[in-house]
Parts: sequence; structure tokens; C-alpha cells
Amino acid sequence: MVERRRFPRYPIYCPIEYRCENDAPAGSSITLNLCEGGALISTDKRLETGSRLIIKISMKGEIFFLRARVVHVEHDDTIGVYTIGVEFLHSPLDFARKFYDELEAIMLYRRQFAKESGRPISLAEASINWYNLPR
Repeated sequence: MVERRRFPRYPIYCPIEYRCENDAPAGSSITLNLCEGGALISTDKRLETGSRLIIKISMKGEIFFLRARVVHVEHDDTIGVYTIGVEFLHSPLDFARKFYDELEAIMLYRRQFAKESGRPISLAEASINWYNLPR
């Protein structure tokens, strides 16, 4: 299988809000992975492949509004949640810079946490702590 993504994705759990351009209901969610070119989000709402979204991503100190397109949708029947793969249609340079700054800060937090607690944590868990998300 050939990898088609241009950017590596990282297991970053980041709070987001979104709305469909076709006036479907808006929602809030989290990313399950994130990169400068797209994200995998978890939501209880079904979105159609090809749908256009406006995604609001809040990173420490900055808010970004990104246009995105739904590229795939999967449903987990056991917990009733959809995972939605989105491609950012335009990723401003300042978003890319902030994303990599944020990733570096989360990785530093992860190392400091492990050093202070004597317990390693995953990048995903570090991002949950970083954004103060409920577990």
C-alpha cells in the first residue's frame, strides 16, 4: 500500500469546533491525529464524504479557522462514534508554524512529565494533559 499523505500525522488530541458549509448542524469534537495537512476527528455526527467544513482549532494562544474536505468516514458501532478523516484545503503558513511549535511543546511536556513522575506517557496522553481534556 502506498502512503498518499504529504505530511506525517501525530496522535494529538486537540479540541476543535466545526460546521459544514451546507448548513448542516455544527459540532465540537477532538482530533485523534493531526498534521499541517489534515486530521482525523471523532464525532457523534455523521458527515458525508466530500462535505466541506470550516474547522476551528484552538492552540495555546491562537485560534485558526481552516477549510477542510471530508475524505473518509468510519463508524464504530460498539460506541456509536464516527471517525472522520479531513484534508485541509488551505493550510496557512502561520498554522503550520504554530502546529509544529505546539507539537514541540507537547513533546517537551511529555519528557518533563516522564522525568518528574518516573512514568513515561504516550504523545496522545501528553496532548490530553496539555489541552486539559477529560479522559
